[in-house]
Amino acid sequence: MDTQYFHIVKDGVEIMTVFAYIFTYMPWLITRKEYADLTDIRRENKFNSKLFLPPVSQEFRKRVDMYNSIVKDVYGCYIENVTKYLRSIKTDREETLPFSNISFSERSDYDDGTFEYNLHHHQSQQINNPSISPFASLSGLTHERFMSNYNATMGSWDLAYNLDFSPKVVPYVDIDCRDHTNTAYHLNSYALDFFKQGSEQSLIAENELSPGDTYNLLLDIHLVLSSVKTSLE
Repeated sequence: MDTQYFHIVKDGVEIMTVFAYIFTYMPWLITRKEYADLTDIRRENKFNSKLFLPPVSQEFRKRVDMYNSIVKDVYGCYIENVTKYLRSIKTDREETLPFSNISFSERSDYDDGTFEYNLHHHQSQQINNPSISPFASLSGLTHERFMSNYNATMGSWDLAYNLDFSPKVVPYVDIDCRDHTNTAYHLNSYALDFFKQGSEQSLIAENELSPGDTYNLLLDIHLVLSSVKTSLE
């Protein structure tokens, strides 16, 4: 991530909001009606806590998008190289289409312009399509289309089955707060609230944290901030 951003921003609340998005993750498991009711309760009872993380600034979002694009390119190249390597060592793979007996593992003797030539050289294009199987190429799917199916919401390539490209594995920063159905949800602002008012009791009473989890959650964010402080010095 571009650390220069933290030298530009002078507002401590805005910086803490960014840290909360990056280093904490506690969704409010509530419906829209429950969200509206909780918002009314917060206003009527004049809670000290915000309860819900506010949106990040456009400047920070722009930097996150730039970072995520780099991550996508790096892991996209990784997928390509792994695919090429696996194909190079697996020489006994069946690459003959049924019925037509067209082989993709041998050089073609078909004349230019014939159906077999178009099928072999234009539909498959194995040299240019390292991620596409000869059998899948009949659908017209190309390597470029395959690699463009990156789902930013899930942080994964939709067509890359049996591979885990979630943010748990790929260092992708998700700040959009949307689940796998693209439904928006809200994050608990406990870290930002504690930064502003320093009350552990408010986190329990207002943010609905359990007493047993509060200490560990605050310790985690304290250790993260200490590491960030050291890296920026």
